[in-house]
Amino acid sequence: MTVPKPHRGYWPCQFGGWGLHTLYVLGLAAQYERGLHLKSVISVVVFLFVAGPLASNGLRAWMITHGWREMPIGRLLPRAAAAVLLLSTMLAITTGVSNVLVLRNGGWETWFPQVTLGIGSGYATAFSIWLWIYFSVQSLRQRRALEVKALKLEASAHDARLRALESQLNPHFLFNALNSVRALVVEDPQRAQAMVTRLAELLRYTLNAGGRDVVTLDDELHAVEDYLAIERVRFEERLTVDVDVAPDARRQRVPRMLVLTLVENAVKHGIGRLTGGGTIRITAAVEGGRLQIRVANSGTLSAGATASGVGLSNARERLQLIYGGAASLTLQPDGAVVVASVTTPV
Repeated sequence: MTVPKPHRGYWPCQFGGWGLHTLYVLGLAAQYERGLHLKSVISVVVFLFVAGPLASNGLRAWMITHGWREMPIGRLLPRAAAAVLLLSTMLAITTGVSNVLVLRNGGWETWFPQVTLGIGSGYATAFSIWLWIYFSVQSLRQRRALEVKALKLEASAHDARLRALESQLNPHFLFNALNSVRALVVEDPQRAQAMVTRLAELLRYTLNAGGRDVVTLDDELHAVEDYLAIERVRFEERLTVDVDVAPDARRQRVPRMLVLTLVENAVKHGIGRLTGGGTIRITAAVEGGRLQIRVANSGTLSAGATASGVGLSNARERLQLIYGGAASLTLQPDGAVVVASVTTPV
């Protein structure tokens, strides 16, 4: 296994930690020797500030190549204890021998066995702390990586759910629009051609919006105009449309096909059930930092209509997916009309 390149903060932390340990040991040496001697300073700096980071980095490479970071705690602990004991013993003996043979800093009786045992226990403490910090950091990074992965999976599922909802809506609009255009093919071919153009624009909007979940309200209203132009073929003078949308509201972003769904619902369940037809009124304004959209249609609200129907159910679910609890959709009677009201953050 290839040892990955350490994080950019790895070596500063290495030398920072071993540097603090070096200063601590120098302080102990100063008390023990009643002052610092050059040979002692050289010994401490070489074997702690230089050899310490190199030894712990070698231990890191060994642990990675032998899969220690993936081991359960029961298997890891004895291996870590053995590594600490081995490294501490080797460095303690090397420190004593080097002081005697190289630095001429005392004789064998000075360093062995008592001083060397003390040095070994110091190394063992340092390596134990190093291992604890190392695995704590690794555990934190693994948790963060899992959190990021979970968020990516959630976002992917969220996007897939939105696409699935749109796939339910698109055929619904398509079949209604085709039925409206069909009536014109024989009676008025020129007008039928114009309606096919409207239908093409509507299909382009509903089926090929570049994967956008939200669009400007102005874009949404253009699609609504295409849809209503097609429906007027079927209803003729029975369908009246009134649009009153504030300019600042047109710039706000809304879920794609939200208003289109509400208008289609108003035509199908409202105007379509009235012998004499009726009016659809679309209004929108920004009030109190929120976008308020109302689609009102002539007619009455049948029992259970607030919770039924694929269109409204999908509209509510799309609002929930995009805004969570910050958006709402209600369907309520208001005298001789039924009003669908949507509120979203701006």
